[in-house]
Amino acid sequence: MSICRAYYYICILFLCVSCQPDRLDTALELAGENRAELEKVLAHYKNDKTKCQAARFLIENMPGHRGVDTVAAARLQPVYDKHVAFSEQYHWERSEEWKHAVNDLWKREQTGLYIPSRPDLETVNADWLIREIDRAFQAWQENAFTRGDSFEDFCHYILPYRYAEKICLDEARETFYQRHAHLFADPARDFRQLIDSLHEAYSYLMHADWAASSMPFYQAKAFEYVKRGSCDDKAWYNCLQLSALGMGVAIDFVPAWGNRSGGHSWNCVLVNGEAYPFEPFWDADRWKYKRIYNNEDFDLLWGRFQLPKVYRHTYEWHLEGPMADADEARENIPPLFLNPFIKDVSHEYFQATDVEVKVDPEKHRYAYLCVFGSRQWNPVQWGRVQPDGKVTFKGMGRDIVYWPMFCEGGEMVPAAPAFLLDRDGKQVEIACQDETQSITVSAYTYYLYPEEIAETKRTLVGACIRGSNDPDFAHADTLVCLTDSMESWGNEIRFDVPQTYRYFRLDVPKDSLNLCEISFFETEEMPVQPIKQETNLESLSDDETPERMIDGLSATGWRGKAQGKGFVCWDLGKVHAIQKIRYVPYYSPYLPADRDIPLCYWDNGWKEAGRQRWEKGTLTFPNVPKGTVYRLRIQGVDDRIFRYENGWIKWY
Repeated sequence: MSICRAYYYICILFLCVSCQPDRLDTALELAGENRAELEKVLAHYKNDKTKCQAARFLIENMPGHRGVDTVAAARLQPVYDKHVAFSEQYHWERSEEWKHAVNDLWKREQTGLYIPSRPDLETVNADWLIREIDRAFQAWQENAFTRGDSFEDFCHYILPYRYAEKICLDEARETFYQRHAHLFADPARDFRQLIDSLHEAYSYLMHADWAASSMPFYQAKAFEYVKRGSCDDKAWYNCLQLSALGMGVAIDFVPAWGNRSGGHSWNCVLVNGEAYPFEPFWDADRWKYKRIYNNEDFDLLWGRFQLPKVYRHTYEWHLEGPMADADEARENIPPLFLNPFIKDVSHEYFQATDVEVKVDPEKHRYAYLCVFGSRQWNPVQWGRVQPDGKVTFKGMGRDIVYWPMFCEGGEMVPAAPAFLLDRDGKQVEIACQDETQSITVSAYTYYLYPEEIAETKRTLVGACIRGSNDPDFAHADTLVCLTDSMESWGNEIRFDVPQTYRYFRLDVPKDSLNLCEISFFETEEMPVQPIKQETNLESLSDDETPERMIDGLSATGWRGKAQGKGFVCWDLGKVHAIQKIRYVPYYSPYLPADRDIPLCYWDNGWKEAGRQRWEKGTLTFPNVPKGTVYRLRIQGVDDRIFRYENGWIKWY
């Protein structure tokens, strides 16, 4: 069934709810021939007010949910068998050879493979649903951490039998209950440690590294058999498992990152009204998401994540915005906002800012705020266009470039100029200026793998910056020693009291130094240019010189090696009161060498500033307009946009 057909039931229910106050009657009417099964559930609980309310909650919110039956799901078993055979052949290692094998397998097998799904209203069996409700109540009361939670939270996060569409309505939760009943019975334990111990036992279920990424799983047992899947797969698997044990659980997701391509889904457990997000797959630091998804901090392994919005998948309806507007054409609503089973939980993760823009009120009833990713602009929030053209977008993440757009027949078109919502929540216009500049680049994306991030830090961890007014550093102060808590694309060291020195020295703990740039600032904007530089390290490359560390360009860099411990000393010419030091670790150039690379700038559309062919080092594009955002628009790769100010690249 097509997406449009699937949402046919949602549209019907919306129209019915508009006319009838009783959503239960509407759901029963939509159930058709299966109405008797749902009424049997209600009759079963007629003398138990609380369980009857729970049954009503499930049935009233059932329209729009759908699943695959077990017979249809079994059609995938031969594919799973072949997938497992490849995994055994490669000893369950996720090697490049294994990825190619399973990708080719799924490419062949999916052709002509059709797995139908049907609405839950038409398929739910009364006996099955009664067992699900009874077990949910039993597990809830056995769980020492959630049994004091409200009935409302129970209905939202423990009771639902479905946490993802198309998953089979089978006995998965009963299986999980039998395996791990009473795991959460001891209130003296830390529930997070208990969840970790549970999921460590399932650590053989691993991310597939995007191999055969579109291959679906409709049953928990199928996922356990194949042992490799996506974050979405593991997230709904965790929900079935934890809810079966009386733990409130949900799936949160970012529809599109603000500084990298794609999005992500993860789990959160809810205890006493507080959400505790965690990585769905087994990980050494699983409970980090409120720390690294706050739009202020960053992850040591994966770098910085900027989140424009966070939504939570729900079982219950959330009818709002354009989807709830009967006068808004469905083709003018992006798919994200045609889903009634999500709610905005951004405020649980970061300090959010309401954004106001002005658009043409004659064009559309709704506008959408978009971020750049996967080579296009992706909508992440909606806003209602007021008669005066003002649109308010609620709860946006900061330090992200946004573009307000309309949706016309499924296509996103400009509605207002792009802008940066900076770290202070201020809107900064993105607009080309008449003045031009040269732009020097050596990478097309912000994204680095963990091993690449580790390499950027390798020679700097443990290095110390010292200040002195004595050229021999006989009397010197250690200002800071660098740890591995640094970012690959730029760092600032700020001093509460300005440091008044003429000489600065970087002592490295080993015999090597890799550094792109270091700058000393007496004022907030412009750095002091050192007049002299001295080092005992020798260049590792003929085309890199130590002067590249202080040339004012964050894309250029230098690598040196000494006989013993290395150092670099900078003479500022006179004593300066330094407020901050900025530095960029060294990163290897990140460009394809087999094609002409265009630099594009944003001017109500992407315009080309020139093309160059890369061989090594950096590329410099002259006469590029200032004040806007830029990208190296390379076909077939997920490039990122960036701003460029005073020689420094800031990725978005």
